[in-house]
Amino acid sequence: MKDLIDALPGISMPVGEVAHRLNTMWQAETGGSPSEFRASQMNVVLHLGPDVDAVEAVKRFNELIRFAQRYPSRIIVLCPGASKADRSMRAKLFSQCYIGDSHREMCCCEALILGHQSGDCAQLGNQVSVWLESDLPTYHWFNRVPGRQIEAYFDNLLVGVRRCIYDSSLESEDLMALDWPDRDRVGDLAQARLLPVRQAIGQYLSGYPIEELCRGLGSIHIRYSTGMSGEGARLMEWIRGCLGDCRKCDDPSSSCYSDAGCCSLRADYDVGECDESDCRLTLEFCYNDGRYFRWKMLSDGNLGQIEASLGNFRENLTTRVKALGAEQTIAEALLF
Repeated sequence: MKDLIDALPGISMPVGEVAHRLNTMWQAETGGSPSEFRASQMNVVLHLGPDVDAVEAVKRFNELIRFAQRYPSRIIVLCPGASKADRSMRAKLFSQCYIGDSHREMCCCEALILGHQSGDCAQLGNQVSVWLESDLPTYHWFNRVPGRQIEAYFDNLLVGVRRCIYDSSLESEDLMALDWPDRDRVGDLAQARLLPVRQAIGQYLSGYPIEELCRGLGSIHIRYSTGMSGEGARLMEWIRGCLGDCRKCDDPSSSCYSDAGCCSLRADYDVGECDESDCRLTLEFCYNDGRYFRWKMLSDGNLGQIEASLGNFRENLTTRVKALGAEQTIAEALLF
């Protein structure tokens, strides 16, 4: 059985030769000063887990290459399962130049790919540190890496990393529950993909005072399609955070005041998989006085639908929910 590194593009070479080849190859590629086309802004480490197959590995690699075309980066890909008899590491070097409408729009991408044994934490950290551009910030993307392995990297591989990201819709465990050294520096790609959803919902609900949205709120229901469990969980967290900003719930003159606390704090919150075939994500507010708010992301196209009765009339609207591209999602999770 082939190792994961064999599925990725690049030229195989000894690990110790990669840095030297990297320093000399751009002169030949561009015919001019290499710094003119490869002014990297950051290091990005793509860390593949043991359950990643060849198809998924190539997909993640290509997504990161597209990101690097917009945000010039040195890419380092970590692939588990080196198969040399002595269990030593393997390496590949990938480079490619992308030319826009003019020669001046050339962008050169480089990826250093390392095959390794998953348990070699200290050795892996040492090798990655040699390959990093030391004067640039480093970001780390975990893809199906078990939580216990991630925690083993806290004191070596992740030292100095500006931000770690993962995709909660792909992971089999809640990585946010790990004992991260700094939880504020951990991002979720599922949360990033929700940006256009939050914009569409927030734009509509911003037309109502927060105390009116909290008054009489009985329950909130979120349903998600297969493969979008992370989006469902992150959407509910966002909604609860927004409703928690009702500053008038302790004011006896407020419409959402009661001895039991603000209505939004006492509401039932429910997240589950969707039974409908025509939607990807839904959100519903149910009120004790018959009011309601329903939002649905349609399965075909980039459209959403709102049905609401929050005031004196009912509304039925179509909203634009243009999905982010993979490179935009990575940028949102890493940088914002």
